[in-house]
Amino acid sequence: MAVLAILAALAFPSWQRLQARQQVMLAADRLAGSLAVARSAAVARRSDVVLTPLPGASSLDHGWRLALEPGDQPGQDNAGLLAVVELRDACLRIALRSTAQGSNTLRMTAVGYSRSEQGGFLAATFTVTCRGEQRQLRLGAHGRVRLCTPGQDADCDGLAQSGPP
Repeated sequence: MAVLAILAALAFPSWQRLQARQQVMLAADRLAGSLAVARSAAVARRSDVVLTPLPGASSLDHGWRLALEPGDQPGQDNAGLLAVVELRDACLRIALRSTAQGSNTLRMTAVGYSRSEQGGFLAATFTVTCRGEQRQLRLGAHGRVRLCTPGQDADCDGLAQSGPP
């Protein structure tokens, strides 16, 4: 019994790290998929699509909503709702660093480009973290998405240290 207890105690941190890595990868993949859906829907519908935090939240840590631009769908608030993604892991943090500081809202235009709330091109880096595990999602001004892992991908580390993308 003592040997099993020692082995379990030694394996527990590795198991927690593996679980955190899986949560980070899942959240980053869901965010990348949501951005791809936003871009495709914007182009297909010839309308802006907005990614915002869930109602009542100020960050993307617990999830996000994809919706057509409110001005494009008169009537109900949820008339243009495309998707709602909820993240349930308490340790997940999603930080958005972009050329438009102070906003967690992202807009895809009808031609598939990402824009800030002020209307300019928006390039952004989303950093998804949980218990020391990290994954980055890079969004270019033309709406293209790229995932990378700091420490594993050589070109991921340099940009993570610099200013806004």
